[in-house]
Amino acid sequence: MLDAGIASPRNLEEYEDGGSDVTFSIGMHPGTTWHKCDFQCHTPRDLAWSGSPELPGGDAAAENARNAWAESFIAAAEAAKLTAVAISDHHDVCMSAYVSEAAKRLGSTVRIFPAVEITCSDNAQCIAIFDPFTGIETQKLALSAAGNVLMSSEAAPKTCTIQPTKATVAEFVAAIQDEQYLKDSCIVLPHFSTEDDHKSLNEPGHHPRFASLPIDGVYIERPYSGLDATTLDKVRGKISDWGKRRRAIVATGDNRSADWQRLGKHDCWIKLGEHSIEALRQALLADEARIAFELPVTPTEYLVELRVMSSLTGPTPVTILFNDGFNALIGGRGSGKSAFLEYLRFGLGRTDKDLNTVADPANDREVNLIKQTLSGSGYVEVVLEREGVRETWKRTTSNQEAISITSPQGTIEVTTSTARERFRARAFRQKGLSSTMNDPVTASEQITSIAAAEELDQQRNIERSIKNAQRDARTALSNLAALWQARVDSQQAKNKVEDVRQRLMALSARMEQEGVSAEALTTIEEAPKYARAGEFIAGVALQAQETITGIGELDAAVLNIDISAYEGVVDFEEIAELQKALVETKATIAEHLAKAKLAATALLNHQKTASEAFTLKRSAFDVRYATALAEQSKHKTLIDEVTRLTRELQTAETSLTKARADETGKAGAEKAYEEALVKLDALVQDRRKILKAAADKVAGKSSNLLKARIRKDQMPEEYLASLYKLFEASHTQQVEESCQDWIKAVLAENEDSGWATLRKSFLGLYEAKIMAGSPPDASDGLLSTLQSVIFKGSRNLTDRQQKKIYSNLTDAVVAGVISATPKDTINMSYIDEGRAIDFRMASPGQQASALLELLLKQAAGTLIIDQPEDDLDNRVIMRIVELLRRSKANRQLIFTTHNANIVVNGDADKIVTLKSPEPTSNPSANAPRVQIDCDGAIETPSVGAAITSVMEGGREAFDLRSRKYRFDLAS
Repeated sequence: MLDAGIASPRNLEEYEDGGSDVTFSIGMHPGTTWHKCDFQCHTPRDLAWSGSPELPGGDAAAENARNAWAESFIAAAEAAKLTAVAISDHHDVCMSAYVSEAAKRLGSTVRIFPAVEITCSDNAQCIAIFDPFTGIETQKLALSAAGNVLMSSEAAPKTCTIQPTKATVAEFVAAIQDEQYLKDSCIVLPHFSTEDDHKSLNEPGHHPRFASLPIDGVYIERPYSGLDATTLDKVRGKISDWGKRRRAIVATGDNRSADWQRLGKHDCWIKLGEHSIEALRQALLADEARIAFELPVTPTEYLVELRVMSSLTGPTPVTILFNDGFNALIGGRGSGKSAFLEYLRFGLGRTDKDLNTVADPANDREVNLIKQTLSGSGYVEVVLEREGVRETWKRTTSNQEAISITSPQGTIEVTTSTARERFRARAFRQKGLSSTMNDPVTASEQITSIAAAEELDQQRNIERSIKNAQRDARTALSNLAALWQARVDSQQAKNKVEDVRQRLMALSARMEQEGVSAEALTTIEEAPKYARAGEFIAGVALQAQETITGIGELDAAVLNIDISAYEGVVDFEEIAELQKALVETKATIAEHLAKAKLAATALLNHQKTASEAFTLKRSAFDVRYATALAEQSKHKTLIDEVTRLTRELQTAETSLTKARADETGKAGAEKAYEEALVKLDALVQDRRKILKAAADKVAGKSSNLLKARIRKDQMPEEYLASLYKLFEASHTQQVEESCQDWIKAVLAENEDSGWATLRKSFLGLYEAKIMAGSPPDASDGLLSTLQSVIFKGSRNLTDRQQKKIYSNLTDAVVAGVISATPKDTINMSYIDEGRAIDFRMASPGQQASALLELLLKQAAGTLIIDQPEDDLDNRVIMRIVELLRRSKANRQLIFTTHNANIVVNGDADKIVTLKSPEPTSNPSANAPRVQIDCDGAIETPSVGAAITSVMEGGREAFDLRSRKYRFDLAS
């Protein structure tokens, strides 16, 4: 969380007697925030200052001048984007009070720390930084501790002449720590730039004194990137002669000029939770997580607030503000830590019930918590940030299937599954990591989702694409079956037409033999031709009108991309040219479409003319036809038969025309089917590649505790389900076992193409059935083919079974076979003393520690875990603590815990302490059963006291344990 300044009235600092922390409503402390710092800033009182007049004090005008300069300093610090500075004149502590008062007067967000720069007798400089509320007289004790320093009077324009002090750096540090008024309010940072820098402790021969210095940090007057590797190793405790203690590095600007050129010159960002020296001390002790030398990168997606209205929290909502780093909820047993995390999971749609991982909801503690405490007017609201967009999610038990999301665009309702896609997060209940392998049904999927957490979006998108491709494949099969049926209908209609024509020809020959006049016979024979002509004219009209409609729809759809939806892209020259080409192309196409529409309209007009002319001709023919029939009354029986056959021929020819058109319209079904299967198979391979890429990263992200490989699905559920449907009501015995053996045999022949071969066989069977006219009873040949396909011919099916399986060959059943896909997963092994064992064989503690390490090394959204220490062996806690420090820079963490190492050594950015109410003989029905006691950073006094009390058993217990271990706290 980058602290750009005070954001609201509740953040205003209150300087009271001796000073106080920033005040926040309970639950709303932000925890640690990033500050751009410069802890070596000088004033005109410094002897080396240049560029502005001297500032003597004493009278009102002089004091006003000093105050004016202090305000100009605040303005310069703000211009340099600094939010924390130390005023550190050489051997002088006079001016920091002026700057502090100026910051208060201006309502500035810049945090001011008093400081003093000391040149010690061993020709090395130090900066002593004081708590912001340390008085001037207390600060002067540091000058006394250095020895040999006589500070100039506060009214003097300049400080005293700078001479090395009596004390060495080591002696100065010791004197500060021995002074009861300074030891808790002052931090000493020796200068430790490269060996050739001015007055640096980093010089040959200084290593014994540096190694023994009880300090936690050093400062440098150059950019961090300018340090050589040897210097870094000395500071980090990697060169034994220079000590094994890790020290933090603070880069300073050492500005001594009115042009402010060096103010904040060397980037140094420090995470501070309070405006206090204790905050700086905590930052030095966790410098990997709390000190940066370039603009820190913070998560773009994180939880901002949790608001809960429940019977557990009382009659008013409880709000917890989250830090975008590491958040820890602590408290005694029964204080409600797990409840708040379960509320959070509920608000995000990530409870076990939402994820279908609850074996028996009726006996599930978390399910019952939600049901019992959120009923009625209860609700959970989660405020979150997604790439700069803030949203509020609200969920209640009255509408548990949906989450209401309010954003600047308005309010929408989404399903819990959609919500999970919208905000990436992982949430584990208590012992959720160590119990991952307990349920064989869900274990594989959970392991895969953990291993591929960073590929979650890709995996989710490919899964959605596979579902769509399966739907397309089923549709393509339906269209292919329709094509086959159209071919059958076309052939049957053709046969019908030929049959009727032959019968008409025979009747015509008979009529001629029995004396029907040639003229009448010719007229009667022409009747079908007139009918066909009428159908053609009507068909032209129909298709011309459809073409006109289609051109209109195409005109509306062609190249309708709207550049205004792509804000700012016209600023690019090539985009502007592309838009111009697009407009021209659209105009050209529109012109051609207009011409095509005119041509189709002209055809329609031509059809109308032809129809009118043909109608007159048809009317005249109908008169001749009726006359011909009337004149041949003695041949009435033959003529009636011809009339009937003529009508039958007209109907048959109409059916043939329709069937041929239908067949032509479905001509692309075969190609579309092949393309649908190719696309489906390609997507399955893409999913396999995504999982393989994830598996390949597992070893590196688990410190080689785990190995992972993709495991191909050897018994796909979709394969089985699709085959089972073939045998419904067939009375086939041992279907499940036989289908499993069948799939094994198919995949054994060819793991990659075996199923494709089988679905091709089913496609052939179904085509044969349809092309045979889908008779209720199959031919012996078709049944024989079916027998050879089912179970690969390994079982003799009875006639009854064969016929029922044949009857079950429908669109739905065959579509299930051709669209079935495997679901590959990631399989993991645990590396136990160099030997890979199946992950299921590792102990729960080994499983949990390896999975947690993997999760912490990923950058995959907010990670929520309830009491991770319950899953871990104590010996691995410190390794996890190191990972916490690194991980919280990349992603938000929200843990509940009883383990002090996780909170303190893991350097939690925000701690929320919960408490249960004291027992009473007259409890109120509406009294909250859990409450927030205090919240803030580790350096927040109330939080520090709570950690000591709740997690360490109190200072006495901590001291006793230290003595039992023979640890000397004073050293």
